Amino acid sequence: MENSPEVTASNGPAESPSRFSAIIEDGVLAGITGALVVAVWFLIIDTARGQVFFTPSLLGNVLFLTQSVDDATSVNAMVVFAYTGLHGVMFLMAGVAIAAMFHQFEANPQLGLVLLLLFVLFEAVVFGFEVAIVPSLVGAIGALAVAIANLFAAAAMFLFLLRRHPTAMARLRGALSE
Repeated sequence: MENSPEVTASNGPAESPSRFSAIIEDGVLAGITGALVVAVWFLIIDTARGQVFFTPSLLGNVLFLTQSVDDATSVNAMVVFAYTGLHGVMFLMAGVAIAAMFHQFEANPQLGLVLLLLFVLFEAVVFGFEVAIVPSLVGAIGALAVAIANLFAAAAMFLFLLRRHPTAMARLRGALSE
């Protein structure tokens, strides 16, 4: 009995800290995965265009220095560093949110389709927000490149979480067949 988990009357509070820790761990790792995928994607695009780190510099110049897209023509290392930090934090938050949804799905497989639709809606809203708020910025980077980056990041984060939770797909299939 030494290795048995602590049992409480509600059986909830003894599990909460470990579940919370698991969500945070999954979320941080999923967020890092998504951020790296997007960073590598735009590094490839920028390298192919002959301007390494141009995209994070452009985004940082527009967001932090309030320059117009046309004025942000050179790469600023400090801005690249600052934007990369913001990019990382945003993906960490998104990763934790997605991990929480994933853990909720594991507890309630019948919510799988609803959570998947919420995630797709979230991706559409983020892309729509990007296009609506800073259309010239999305135009300068390329709307297709941004959409593909979002798709790659979402797929990488989802596949990462599936590897961490191998029974999740079987549960989703079971919930869909019910």
